Amino acid sequence: MITVRVVRTDVDIDAYVAVRTLVHPETPMPRDVVVDDRRKPDHLDLIAELDGQPVGVASTAKFGGDPDGDLAFVTIRVVAEHRRHGVGTALHLRASEHARLLEKTTFWVAARDTDADSLGYYRACGYREIGRMQDVYLALAAADVTPEIPAGIEIAAATEEHDRGAYAVALEADADIPAAVPIVSGSFEQWRERSFGTFVDRQLSFVALEAGRVVGYATLGRFTEDTFMHWMTGVARSERGRGVALALKQTQIVAARRAGVAYLRTQNDLGNGSMLRVNEKLGYERRFEWVHLSGPLLGG
Repeated sequence: MITVRVVRTDVDIDAYVAVRTLVHPETPMPRDVVVDDRRKPDHLDLIAELDGQPVGVASTAKFGGDPDGDLAFVTIRVVAEHRRHGVGTALHLRASEHARLLEKTTFWVAARDTDADSLGYYRACGYREIGRMQDVYLALAAADVTPEIPAGIEIAAATEEHDRGAYAVALEADADIPAAVPIVSGSFEQWRERSFGTFVDRQLSFVALEAGRVVGYATLGRFTEDTFMHWMTGVARSERGRGVALALKQTQIVAARRAGVAYLRTQNDLGNGSMLRVNEKLGYERRFEWVHLSGPLLGG
């Protein structure tokens, strides 16, 4: 018998994390991330049990790239040996109920290009591919980088005094990300909550200044104990092509290595050729691709 329930207790959180780790042991979901997500009023975590054993989990919320749009985000994970028993569908149905309460009409989902089961399931449900992102890692022990700062540019820590300037850059950079679903920066407060949230490390995040004006920024935050994530690198339209993004990432690599970080991870849309070239030049190695799909809510 399949039962689906809401994650409520610390024991539930532990069970949720354990299932996520069983499904993708190479990229485990940090417990701190689950706890932080739960403080958001639109976020819902679910556990599916088969005969009392946790075998699947799901999460759903407003789509972060455009919280006021029609999309809800959903992620569904089912332990491999318990697939094709209706566990994923049960989670999908319950997540769809929540999405309707959020007044959303469509789900956005990401699945690994190596996960044939999940891709097959979503396509059978009428989902279509709308884009892809590359997931890459850099081992800092082997990284030999010296920042190449363009003439007239100063790289400084991303302290709060620079947030308004970074937001002005984000209004251009977010809009220009070649994503299938356009990214909406939102208000300054919304953007700052998303861009400088709980896990972002300002000591490893930087802005590029020209004559005191922010012309680029790059944020880095903790993902796991030994891995930090590039959350965003953005450059003002007028300053692109000068090597600002490269300088920001080089500075982050040097700072992260000095701080004892072992790995850096980032994800970029396949259409973002300029950033893919920056990552390749810096030695980031591809692990897999995320396939982005959109499709209908179930039931209703």
